[in-house]
Amino acid sequence: MRSRQAYSAPPGVDQPRGLRKWWLNRSLRAKGRIVVAVPLIALMAMTSANLVLQHSESHERNVSTAARSLASAASQVLADSVNAETGIRGYGMSRDPLFLAPYNLTLTRIAAERRSLRKAAVIEGVGSQERAVDATTGKELSELAQLRSAISRGASPGSLLPTLQNQKTTMDLLRRQVADLAAGPTAEVAVLHNKLTVLQTRTELLDIAGLALAALAGLAGVALFTSGIARRVESNAENARRLGEGEPLQPSVYAADEIGRVAESHLVAEALLARRAAQLTAARDVAVQATQAKNTFLSSTSHELRTPLNAILGFAQLLQMSDLSDEDSDGIDRILSAGHHLLALINELIDIARIESGDLSLSLEPVLVGSVIEEISALMAPIAAERSIRIIQHCARPALAVQADRQRLSQVLVNLISNAVKYNRRGGTITISCHEEGTGQARIMVSDTGPGISPENIERIFIPFERLGAEQTAVEGTGIGLPLARALADAMCGQLTVSSVLGQGSAFTLSLPRAPDLVHVPVPGLAPTSRAAEPHAPAGASLSILYIEDNPANVEVVARFLRGRPNTRLLSEASGRAGIECAVRDVPDLILLDLHLSDLHGDQVLGELKAEPATAAIPVVVLSADASRGVIRRLLASGAFAYLTKPIELAELGELIDTFAAAQGQDQQAPTTVPIAPA
Repeated sequence: MRSRQAYSAPPGVDQPRGLRKWWLNRSLRAKGRIVVAVPLIALMAMTSANLVLQHSESHERNVSTAARSLASAASQVLADSVNAETGIRGYGMSRDPLFLAPYNLTLTRIAAERRSLRKAAVIEGVGSQERAVDATTGKELSELAQLRSAISRGASPGSLLPTLQNQKTTMDLLRRQVADLAAGPTAEVAVLHNKLTVLQTRTELLDIAGLALAALAGLAGVALFTSGIARRVESNAENARRLGEGEPLQPSVYAADEIGRVAESHLVAEALLARRAAQLTAARDVAVQATQAKNTFLSSTSHELRTPLNAILGFAQLLQMSDLSDEDSDGIDRILSAGHHLLALINELIDIARIESGDLSLSLEPVLVGSVIEEISALMAPIAAERSIRIIQHCARPALAVQADRQRLSQVLVNLISNAVKYNRRGGTITISCHEEGTGQARIMVSDTGPGISPENIERIFIPFERLGAEQTAVEGTGIGLPLARALADAMCGQLTVSSVLGQGSAFTLSLPRAPDLVHVPVPGLAPTSRAAEPHAPAGASLSILYIEDNPANVEVVARFLRGRPNTRLLSEASGRAGIECAVRDVPDLILLDLHLSDLHGDQVLGELKAEPATAAIPVVVLSADASRGVIRRLLASGAFAYLTKPIELAELGELIDTFAAAQGQDQQAPTTVPIAPA
């Protein structure tokens, strides 16, 4: 963890200064203490001031109460003395004992009142004055007692006059002494009352100021928390989101506290991600280049493998057309079978490589499932019949359609049914069924009555070249049919799964996205092709064919194939430039063009032929070992009449030539372009 001293804000960002910098650089713990302490200190200060004022007010109230008690006690002593005097005077004038009631009452409580006065005087510090009042009060009570005794004895009013005068003198003295004693406390009470009023006002103002200060301190704490913590945490959260989504970071205030270090970490992470992104971009470019190189290699490999196969299968087909003994005919059949097997293996390997590189081209469209099942069943029926295996079709919904590439769907089903034939028991059955699964999926199931697959080997069958020991048996295969079928299913947004019971058989289920139901239109079955029977040109049709090919063996195959055709002349050139010159000079009826020539690529040759007025209308049939669908589409779009992949099926080439010759014989116009899909 970086310390505050080691921190330095990144260049180009908001760097706070002064008090703001000091505040932002505090740790979160310090900020929390400050945010809590500010209102707390304000509250404690106001509370302390309020307590001081309350203490002062309490003291002043106590002093005022003592002064009031002294004045009240003195006044009470005086009042009782006056009441006692009044009672005695009334008794003296009326000789009625009822007038002695105030006097007797005074005698019962005067002692307690004198003690209260003495106590209050001690508190106020006026003991001398109180003692004088107390002495005068005692004297007054003594004189009143003497007067009462004299009246009780029946003394005449005249004899009582001197005693009454002395008692009056004593009472006047007591009044003056009480007035002097109460004068100070009374004045003090007035002063203290004013002080208490002022203290009460101050206390109220202090309470109001305390509330205001507490509110301000709370607002200050909120502001400090917001500016120093909450807002920056929110900014960091937003930058974390932007960092996760690859967006540029928002400008932030960076400081040496924990939040600032988080913001700094975001910058570090952003720089790291930028470097990683650059590395990934470079790696992607390298991968793209590798993919391009791989595609180039695949195209080259396909050409290099198909070119010798073209000669092998071509000459084998020529031999098959000859009159051979049964033994030789069987040998040729074996050569053709092995060649086609090798060709299928090459195609599957290249397909797997294209899927892995993401270069597989698919044309996803609604495909009628029942129609595809019928076609593939008819295609595989002869192979199944060799082992007395019946193929049963069951599609509960004839209009069921899926979103798929028709050619690749057919390829998957061919692989599944071919495996079901090879690994089935003799006389067994293969059931092909289809049904809808909910509203979004459709299933095609191929089940057999073979020996089944053990649970531990279920997933191994989808590993390329894994045949689970079948390579040691007489069952032919390469071990890439099922991996390719699963890869094609995945490429079409589907899924291929398998379930099996040992001794009872296996069931492969292909799930694909459903498409809207289609009207079932039966497709006429294709007539079985004879053993490459040699087609013949219509009578009277004369054809001049130019074959631009740099492989002499391929030229020889086509030349031998066309020898038996009447009125057909074959010209050949080994380079693209020479082929263009020959076409301009001789203007043939049809041009056969190889793509990989020694000097020019077939694209260039086709372009120049179409650009030359003398050859623009001549149909060009591309014969190439490059089976890439992208290449085929591009050349057909560039004006090629048809595209046949090598190895060439001579029967297919013958049909194409016969079709063209028939059109030439009927009219001399250029035929409509009819693209031919690759074999």
